[in-house]
Amino acid sequence: MRARKYTVVLFCIMLLLGVVAETQAAYFVFRKKANIRSGPGTKYRVIGQLAKETIAEIPDTFTDYEAKWIAIDAKTKIDNKTKSEKVVYTKWVHRSLGVIIQGDLDEVDKYFAVKESGWPEDMQELILQGKVVVGMNTHMVFYAWGRPDAINESLDLDEQKEEWIYKKPDGKTQHLCFQNGLLTEVKD
Repeated sequence: MRARKYTVVLFCIMLLLGVVAETQAAYFVFRKKANIRSGPGTKYRVIGQLAKETIAEIPDTFTDYEAKWIAIDAKTKIDNKTKSEKVVYTKWVHRSLGVIIQGDLDEVDKYFAVKESGWPEDMQELILQGKVVVGMNTHMVFYAWGRPDAINESLDLDEQKEEWIYKKPDGKTQHLCFQNGLLTEVKD
C-alpha cells in the first residue's frame, strides 16, 4: 500500500512538473493610455487607467489570447465553502488597446527595441512576427530570427558579403545572403 501511495505522489509531481514546463509567461503591453475594467466588457465599471507602454502580466490560467477581452493581473482568494484557492480576475482590458507577448521578459525587451528602432512600421510588424524579407538589414534579421548558427564572410574591395546560416528543427538549413549589410537573398 505504501509503494502505491509513493507511486501516485510521484506521478502527481511529474504531472505538475510537466504542466509547469509547458506553461509560458504572457504579457500585455499597452499601445496607448487605456481604461481597465472590473470585468470583460464595457458594461463593467472602469477601475483605473494604465499608461502607454505599461507591461501587465497575463495570468497562467488565462489562455484565450484571441479573446476580445484579456485578463491581467489575476489574484486568488480562498473559497470559504470548499477551503480551496479560487482565481478571481480583477482587471480586464480590450485586446485592441495593446499587444500580447508570449515568452519571457526578453521578448518584451525585443518588442520595445523594435518599436523604438525608427524602422518603417511594416518592417517592425514583420520582425515581431518572426519573418524576414529581402531589403532588411542585419539588425532587423537578428531581431526577427535571432543569432545565426554560422556566418560566412567575404570581403571584396567594393562590397562586404555575408551568408548567415540557420539550422531548422527538421535538420535543414536556411541561408540568408547579405551585401553591404542588406539582405539580398533567402535560400533553403
